[in-house]
Amino acid sequence: LVCLLLLPQSYVKDSSGAVNEKPGTLGYIGESEGRHYAIREVATGEILFPLDRKLKLSTRDILQEVSATKDTGMRLMGRSDPSDMFAGMKAVGRRTDAGDMFAGMKPAGKKKNDTQSSLAAEGSKEDPLEKTIRALIDAEKCELSRDFVPPLNVKTFVQRGADILRYRQYCEEIGHLTDHLRSLVSHLHPNLEKHYTKLERKDLLQEKVNALQHFLSNESLALFPDFQQRKAVLKRLGYINDNDTVFFKGRVACEINTCEALIATEMIFEGVLDDLKPEEIVAALSALIFQEKSESELDSELPETLVDCCEKMKTIATNLGQVQKECGLPVDPNEFRETNLKFGMVHVVYEWALGLTFRNICQLTDVQEGSIVRCITRLDELCREARNCSRVI
Repeated sequence: LVCLLLLPQSYVKDSSGAVNEKPGTLGYIGESEGRHYAIREVATGEILFPLDRKLKLSTRDILQEVSATKDTGMRLMGRSDPSDMFAGMKAVGRRTDAGDMFAGMKPAGKKKNDTQSSLAAEGSKEDPLEKTIRALIDAEKCELSRDFVPPLNVKTFVQRGADILRYRQYCEEIGHLTDHLRSLVSHLHPNLEKHYTKLERKDLLQEKVNALQHFLSNESLALFPDFQQRKAVLKRLGYINDNDTVFFKGRVACEINTCEALIATEMIFEGVLDDLKPEEIVAALSALIFQEKSESELDSELPETLVDCCEKMKTIATNLGQVQKECGLPVDPNEFRETNLKFGMVHVVYEWALGLTFRNICQLTDVQEGSIVRCITRLDELCREARNCSRVI
């Protein structure tokens, strides 16, 4: 709400030029009737209660639209547009031209006596701004003299509706709070403004302290909710405890950096690789390294034990995705499995581990030679990390 506010008597206007100097606009601070006033935007939550006192006036006499142009102001004062067919014509009123046969005659209308005319003239000369400031000063004097102006009865504003009982209950609570506020002795304290200034400064400093504490806390981190959800996943899988202490399973997972650590760790602890031969182990681990799409998947030429191992890996990845989803992470179990497990290089790595030449293994897949070399190089790093996991165990 844009309101005209009566400032305290002790207010001193800033002479630095930082205040808006355009009368009638937002942010303007002026003076009338010996008191300063301001035009400011006030939130509805800052209004304690409205008073049952009305003052009939036009806001156009006090406030001005920021978008008002020079032409608009000229049209309000008189017609000056050349394209206006009535431009330059005089307003209807008393004729004074000597050659006019109607000169000296009054315009037709309702007759008024001299007393009514004088009262209307005096009323029209009264400044709306001064009238408003005087009304605010009178309301202030009533508050200070404990001759309180009754608050506006807003209970009658709503006559029907589903929430009318709750609305009237709130109105009664506001009335009780208003009476309690006016009954306080501090309301009439001579140094009220001085003490209020100190209290206001204390509240502002406390708000700054709270803002800084929030900025330094974990709650201000944008990824803190995601961090809490991932901790919940680790707790549920047994990697850490409630005190965030890393368990034995978590120390093993710390050794895996080349691929998805959760899948590799679960494979180790569930014994998926225990009954496999070395060439089958590296072939199975290649599914954690290879990231490209390939038309070649598991085929019938692979050993049955290796195929079973790959199926178990799919089950482990799906279960891990489900756990993350239940802990609040935006993870789809099937998508998590398909993203972290690619079996396009299982047959190639298996034949390479058996000693087949690089020329021959390139004929087993449609993957480019550079991707094969890169996959095997990273697979060597993963095998070293798996060796470190076995040492920790």
